[in-house]
Amino acid sequence: MNKKNKKKIRLVYTVCGTKKDALELGKILISEKKAVCINILDKMLSIYEENEKIIKSKECILLIKTLLKSKEIFKFISQNHKYKIPFVADIKIKKINNEYFKWAEKKTFRSK
Repeated sequence: MNKKNKKKIRLVYTVCGTKKDALELGKILISEKKAVCINILDKMLSIYEENEKIIKSKECILLIKTLLKSKEIFKFISQNHKYKIPFVADIKIKKINNEYFKWAEKKTFRSK
């Protein structure tokens, strides 16, 4: 967090069903200036229960670095995600290097 103006960088976690969907969401987030950088981790295995059956599926993890408030980025992701009910989480960051924060401030704009 930058103590001077109280902005802070967030690390937001979500998953997509395909690499294509992850790339599409990532490009939208970057082009709309909602995120500074996105890491996409391909071929992650998810296991969950649906209709009393254990389901295994491949998904892609997106780690999204942003200066937006949680409410703003959650809403944007939900509106642009292929999943009807996407999982979106804000991962707490205690400290980051100041050089990266300054770079991020130049790349991302807070929504109006």
